[in-house]
Amino acid sequence: MVAIVLAVSITGCVTTAPEEPIRGPVVSDEEVLPWAREEPIFVVARVSCRTLDVYMHGTRVRTYDAVFGMGGVGKKYQGDRRTPLGLYSITHKYPHDRWGHFLLLDYPNAADALRYGEALATNGVPDDGNGGPVGIGSAIGIHGTDKPDDNARGIDWTFGCISVENYAIDALVRLLPVGTPVLIQE
Repeated sequence: MVAIVLAVSITGCVTTAPEEPIRGPVVSDEEVLPWAREEPIFVVARVSCRTLDVYMHGTRVRTYDAVFGMGGVGKKYQGDRRTPLGLYSITHKYPHDRWGHFLLLDYPNAADALRYGEALATNGVPDDGNGGPVGIGSAIGIHGTDKPDDNARGIDWTFGCISVENYAIDALVRLLPVGTPVLIQE
């Protein structure tokens, strides 16, 4: 899996030409991911491309515009409003009153726990107000939006989740089974 993360992280995305209206980058340029051919389904969320791509047996079948955490990327602790980077999987799918559906990811995983521990060791975690550090956080996932104008303009507004338009989350709920790998990269 480390090879997968490295292989995907060195690729880029195609951006709009300067003379075109700028609404954010065009879809990433990886139509085929040779390393993912054995995976029945795989998701790659590219923060720099502002996309969430769905691959089946290594071939991209869907691309959706996406927005991310308002604090940027590289989640370290609860409340930092950052989207985590790394390899996750969908653990639960359920309806949500605020944004239609929620696809819960297995954040935090072992790599996240290591980053949190490193942040604790360097005093990089704020106080929880009771004399201890805030926790690592939880409940990171993919969901729809109750801020469609922000999504359409590419404004990052979540507290660390990935938000797609509501038609997209409806499709993703039907398309992605529990257990689907989700790679989040810059």
